[in-house]
Amino acid sequence: MTNAKKELLAIADGCVKCGICAPHCPTYTHTQNENESPRGRIALIQAWAGGQLAITDKFLTHIDTCLLCRACEKSCPAVVPYGKLIDDFRAEVREDQKTSVSVQLVKTIAENKRVQRWLKSGLRFYQKNNLQKTARLLRVPSLFGLKKLERLVPDYQETQTLKNYYSARGEIQGDVGLFVGCMGELFDFETVNAAITVLTHVGFNVHLPESQTCCGALALHDGDAETAQNLANQNQLAFASDNLQAIISIASGCGSTLREYTAKNFTVKVMDISHFLLQTNIDFSQILKPLATNVRLHSPCSLKNGLRTDKSVAQLLKQIPNANISPLLETVQCCGAAGSYGLRHEKMAQTLLNELLESALEKPTDYLVSSNIGCALHIAAGLRERGDNIEVVHPIVLLARQL
Repeated sequence: MTNAKKELLAIADGCVKCGICAPHCPTYTHTQNENESPRGRIALIQAWAGGQLAITDKFLTHIDTCLLCRACEKSCPAVVPYGKLIDDFRAEVREDQKTSVSVQLVKTIAENKRVQRWLKSGLRFYQKNNLQKTARLLRVPSLFGLKKLERLVPDYQETQTLKNYYSARGEIQGDVGLFVGCMGELFDFETVNAAITVLTHVGFNVHLPESQTCCGALALHDGDAETAQNLANQNQLAFASDNLQAIISIASGCGSTLREYTAKNFTVKVMDISHFLLQTNIDFSQILKPLATNVRLHSPCSLKNGLRTDKSVAQLLKQIPNANISPLLETVQCCGAAGSYGLRHEKMAQTLLNELLESALEKPTDYLVSSNIGCALHIAAGLRERGDNIEVVHPIVLLARQL
């Protein structure tokens, strides 16, 4: 038995198969298939690592349909590191798995800044010349097999070249690093700009190291452990300055991945931006303009089950005068985005998205707030497809608009 299999068995053996996790698992909730519950997947990996079960397409499908929402981890009395188990297993069987063209394309974009620059220029031309609307009307993306990807592309946003440093306004509170991620500048520049605006407004110098790169989540969950580690090493070097009080994430999916890097002097500084701002004890109710509006709050799985600071978002937004903040129902488990999951398992992703949208639309809503770009793009696409004009924004965008 290899050392890798021994390590997988050691993790899996921690599961007592109590089943407490099962009701919290989105896939099990819908399929009622024990092989697609957390303990079922753990049992499959145990059997394989112990030499009792061979790898088959059906076996891999049961594992691959996991969203890695990690709700099971949060509810597990034995504290089994389920996410690590799945990631380590995928790394071991990577040669047996097939990566779709769309997933490989997204990984290439995420990991290559030159490709990001090319895509940025291409999107500008595609969107500013009304080609996006025309293509969608004529269903051109479907003809080229790109519908799953193209549906996520948001409306055009004006961007500008980011600087490496933005100085604080007024009394300086400290220095922070801002992790932009691989998709933030490309698809959600307003959130990036809002983060800089709010952080500098309340007294923080903001550093954006040019050498920062993708957090590595896409590679990690695809079983590409080597690439994920290389990206982690690059980010740890990029934010190595001792002067930084915190490394701020504006996408909870990235933040939860950054938090699990190996360098403890790095991970201890990683914070979601809403949680960081709340920890500063700044009274935003005194500096924000009123906003008489209805805001529905979506808590991404990476924020509530990974970083576990989802409560901070509601507390922060409630400081906006006159804003009516209400969370989605607790029965809404996962939006279905889950990194590249929606590209690989469209049916389940759509089922979960529909549940979320039904909850969001059950009462008047002006804004739907989400702290993760992948979730936000997925939810916004669903709303567009329904013909609904609710705006999906990051919580920091609402704050920046009211300054």
